[in-house]
Amino acid sequence: MINKIKIIIADDDPVMQKILAGLLEENGYEVYSATTGETALAELKKNHYDLLVSDIVMEGMNGIELVKTLKTIDGCQNLPVILLSGKSDSATIVSAFNALADDYITKPFDIDELVARIKTQLRLRQLQKEIENKNQLLSQRNTELEANLDMARRFQLNLLPLDITEMNGLYISSFYKPIDKVGGDLFDIIPLGNGKTGVFISDVSGHGVPAAFLNITLKMTLRAVVEEEIKKITSDIYTFKFLEKINKRIMQYVNDDDFITALYSIIDVNNKMLYISSAGHPKAIIMRKEGNLVSYIESRGLCLGFSRDASFTTNVVKLYPGDRIIYYTDGIPEMKDNNNRKLGSNGLINVIKKYSQEIDPGSLTAKIVHELHQFSSDKEIEDDLTILCLEMTDSYYCNWTTSKIDIDQATRLLIAPFKDKGCIVSSLIKRVQVAIYEALMNAIDHGNLEISSKIKNINGDEAIYELIKKERLANPEYGNRSVMARYHVSDDRITYHIKDEGSGFAHSNIEDPTTPNNLNKCSGRGIALIKMHMDEVSFNDKGNEIIMIKLLS
Repeated sequence: MINKIKIIIADDDPVMQKILAGLLEENGYEVYSATTGETALAELKKNHYDLLVSDIVMEGMNGIELVKTLKTIDGCQNLPVILLSGKSDSATIVSAFNALADDYITKPFDIDELVARIKTQLRLRQLQKEIENKNQLLSQRNTELEANLDMARRFQLNLLPLDITEMNGLYISSFYKPIDKVGGDLFDIIPLGNGKTGVFISDVSGHGVPAAFLNITLKMTLRAVVEEEIKKITSDIYTFKFLEKINKRIMQYVNDDDFITALYSIIDVNNKMLYISSAGHPKAIIMRKEGNLVSYIESRGLCLGFSRDASFTTNVVKLYPGDRIIYYTDGIPEMKDNNNRKLGSNGLINVIKKYSQEIDPGSLTAKIVHELHQFSSDKEIEDDLTILCLEMTDSYYCNWTTSKIDIDQATRLLIAPFKDKGCIVSSLIKRVQVAIYEALMNAIDHGNLEISSKIKNINGDEAIYELIKKERLANPEYGNRSVMARYHVSDDRITYHIKDEGSGFAHSNIEDPTTPNNLNKCSGRGIALIKMHMDEVSFNDKGNEIIMIKLLS
């Protein structure tokens, strides 16, 4: 059943009421008649109507006052109103429209004209409702879109290692600010093992959702290529091969008008080397600790997505402890000041030189960002902004398979920093050597092979212990576990970390082997020797990593 259109009439003249009501009912409208403005107002507050026809001159509340009051009541503001009056002076007409009446008809009126105007107002109101509905639907979709963009933003932020401050002997700081909720910049920091770290930074052309989706694909492609290539990394490192593989795989996702600039580098903290390849990306910057020299690192190549057969090159740079490498996207040098002048490459170098004495990458990055805001007077950015700063430390990382480790060779490798420091006190080196040897033995025997030292206590000899050890070394479940070791050299100390893949132990329950009751027991002797020869010894919560510190003063 189709609901009739409801019209309310407000007129204190019974004859006019009857004429209007009959006319409107003949045209199929449902009509309610009110003899006063107050009665009409009360009815409109209670029930829904599609249009009001009101005389202006009525006792009590007149037609103009009725309209003014209606426009303040929720649900009545958009009700179409036609005012009738015997007055044709401009002042009355202006007052009617100022009260927000929709139409004004002078008495006596033509019946066909009145009906036509009523139909026009109803049609306009219907169109208004359709617009309101569409606006509401649009608002809902905008809300959904905003929610989806917020989710995409969180997802994209999760792709970026913004919270990483240290990895494989590198101190790390980063800054990222997209022009939209999601952006086209991407960077990743990837542990490759044995002191090597992959650093990737890219800039997808465009902004917003399309660039962000291409970034997600790029990140997945990058990780897949790294997973394939990581086992092939030897002393000969070719970062260009990574870019070539990524370029071939990303081609199917890049449109003709899209392109991606990228840098991929591997930082080898053990050998203090940087291997870097470029795909049309802005050159990285190196800040030397010695001499405070700041310069660009040469690297060239086509952008990703231009040609499937594009080739790239690798540049090799020697690094030293304290050197810093700064990666960024082109939104940084493209920033403009109030005079529309770009910061440019030289401007960026000058900013970095200004803060070359900052004590750590985090402080340096913060100062660079502050300087950029000052340069641009905090204007709205025109491109995504990304800065990544890494500092080389004097560190070394090793990883051995339990069944293949040469413990004597591993020990010699780990005491190397004392010789590099020019330490001539052989007794000091010997003490450190004993501690490292014991820590490695504990990681192998008690950690990865999970052999309890109590076996020696029970049997009184090592035959059964060694038999179990031999069997477990041959068992891949135990023998393939890794022993990870690293050291970090600072001005006054060398810190060692040795970690196994075992289940750990409750280090707080270790018995003191020097007490009379424990003199004949084997358990705890290794840790006692370590504590005797190192200045500080601690464990992680799980108990599968020992941290040893030897002071140099």
